[in-house]
Amino acid sequence: MPTHSNIERSLGVVIGKLDGIEDRLDRQDESRAALHRRVDELVQRQTHQEADILSIKNKVDAHEKVTAEVTTLRTKAEGAGTVGRWLIRIGIGIVTFAGWLVGVYTWMTGRPPP
Repeated sequence: MPTHSNIERSLGVVIGKLDGIEDRLDRQDESRAALHRRVDELVQRQTHQEADILSIKNKVDAHEKVTAEVTTLRTKAEGAGTVGRWLIRIGIGIVTFAGWLVGVYTWMTGRPPP
C-alpha cells in the first residue's frame, strides 16, 4: 500500500507539472496576443497606405485633367497663331491690291473712285 509520503510526492510532481503547463499556456496566450497586436498594426498601416494611395490617385487625376486642358489650349493657340498669321497676310495682300486698284483707277480716270 502506498505510503503517505509517496502520495504527497506524487501530488507534488503532478502539481509541478500542472504549474509548468499553466506557465506554458500563459506564454502562449501572451504570444498570441502579441501576434494579434502586430496583425492589427499591419492592418492599420495598410489602411493608411490605401488612403494615401487614393489621395495620390485623385491628385494625379486632377493633374491629368489640367494637363489635357493646357495641351488643348496650347494646340488651339498654335492653330490660331498660324491661322491668324495667314489671315493677316491675306488681309494685307487684299488691302494692298485694293490700294493699287484705286491708284490705277485714279491715274486712268483722273478722279477718285465713286
